[in-house]
Amino acid sequence: FALDVSATLKGVNGHNITTSLQRSGILVSAALWVMHPDLYLAGIKTQVRLGEWVSQYQLHDMCYHLQRWTSVFNVVSVICNRRSAPHRDPKCRPEAFDIMTTTGNYHPVIMDFINLGIKFLYNSGLMLASSCWLVRHHMHVEEGNRIVTAWYMRDSIHNFVGTPRTEYAQYGNAKYSDLVEKSACV
Repeated sequence: FALDVSATLKGVNGHNITTSLQRSGILVSAALWVMHPDLYLAGIKTQVRLGEWVSQYQLHDMCYHLQRWTSVFNVVSVICNRRSAPHRDPKCRPEAFDIMTTTGNYHPVIMDFINLGIKFLYNSGLMLASSCWLVRHHMHVEEGNRIVTAWYMRDSIHNFVGTPRTEYAQYGNAKYSDLVEKSACV
């Protein structure tokens, strides 16, 4: 495991990308604070520890981006006009939420959480959160222009800086971890 700034974020254009993601980073972080406060705090802890490590080894490019990174998530994928095949995201923590937002002009699309049997109308401007490690999901767009930003936490980065795992999110008496057994069967 080698920790480095993404090739996309290197150089002046990369600095502009990091800056342009700041507002979205704040919004998804605020949403996570409401949905899963322990995971939010784990994300903060990871960013602080990562910043300490970067300072110790004087990694200036990474330091630049961390100082401007406003999200508690440590990864964002920006996906333009693509279909996604049914998949899970195995590099994330199972108890962690991924948050996906979408913008653009396109005909209504459905986000399908296959192993839960749930489908969402995924119009422009919406935000969805789930454990994409547990939940098999996909979406399909026939025409139009859209951008999806998928914010998530890489397990390897949390492990690298020694951030302990959080508990699963809970709603009332139901535990999110109960999905583990169901998702293993699908």
